[in-house]
Amino acid sequence: MKWFSAKRIFLDYASATPVCEEARREMKKYWSEEFYNPNAIYAEGLRAKAVVEDCRARIAKIIGAGSKDIIFTAGGTEANVLAITGVKPGRIVVEEGSHPSVSEAANGISGKEITLISSVATDNKLGRKIREERKKNPPAGGSEYPLLHIDASQTAAYFNVGLEVLSCDLLTLDSAKLYGPKGVGALVVKRGVELKLPPRGTPPVPLIVGFAKALEIVARDRETEFKRLSALSALFRKMVGVSLPEAQVTYNEPNIVNVSVSGILPELLVLALERASVLVSAGPACNSSKPEAPDTPVRVSLGRFTTENDVKKAAEIFCNTVKNLIKS
Repeated sequence: MKWFSAKRIFLDYASATPVCEEARREMKKYWSEEFYNPNAIYAEGLRAKAVVEDCRARIAKIIGAGSKDIIFTAGGTEANVLAITGVKPGRIVVEEGSHPSVSEAANGISGKEITLISSVATDNKLGRKIREERKKNPPAGGSEYPLLHIDASQTAAYFNVGLEVLSCDLLTLDSAKLYGPKGVGALVVKRGVELKLPPRGTPPVPLIVGFAKALEIVARDRETEFKRLSALSALFRKMVGVSLPEAQVTYNEPNIVNVSVSGILPELLVLALERASVLVSAGPACNSSKPEAPDTPVRVSLGRFTTENDVKKAAEIFCNTVKNLIKS
């Protein structure tokens, strides 16, 4: 299937991914044929409910959780907000690099004790540290050790983000970043963790079906895609480094390259690249309408359908565009 225009190079997978063909096929019948409300008590509704529960179990298996621990949301942003606002009142620590939805939800929440630490880290160091502290020094006097929340929206396609692997208590997943449909995600809650959550709406069966299938596909292909995209990212960084030694380049493995050039506003560079048919972004997807700070890097994010030829062409266009902007 042809996903993108042959004349346009899409390198903004961190903000959106196309729905993979396997997920599209699995979703199809739930739009008009098996469209029933899973909260209904007649046979068709019970059948829809069984489908939702099956998807919940499939997701739980990948994450290493129980089926009841999967709370479906409208996406990663809602899952983040539920994680932050659902814990008992206290101080929230938001680690650097977290999504704006986390810091915005935590804004104004205060207390003496730290009740939650939110991070995007997938190296497990923070989780192990918290777990070891809990074992060595059991809480006393009514106090509790903080819960650990990991936002794995951007990383679940390339890393094992199981609850046990990360030693975390809360986990955010976003279908839209996993080649599944937009508008659905999940907050995974470790058994025994208590959250205060608002009432949940009717489960969107087609979206949940696509989400579950997409997660299975990326989990299956995780290691292969990690290696492939790591190599392509290295190629892009090398070409930019040779042609633009003055550029500041950072890398989030395996697929995100951040580039900033002194004196060039990020939005200006993004728009100039768009005119040259290379699609990238500056800042998080949900904040794209807000002006970014001058030192915000342009984010180049590769994905499942990125080819070596795409990377070579994009790097060449990127470097030429920067040089032209500097001259002007």
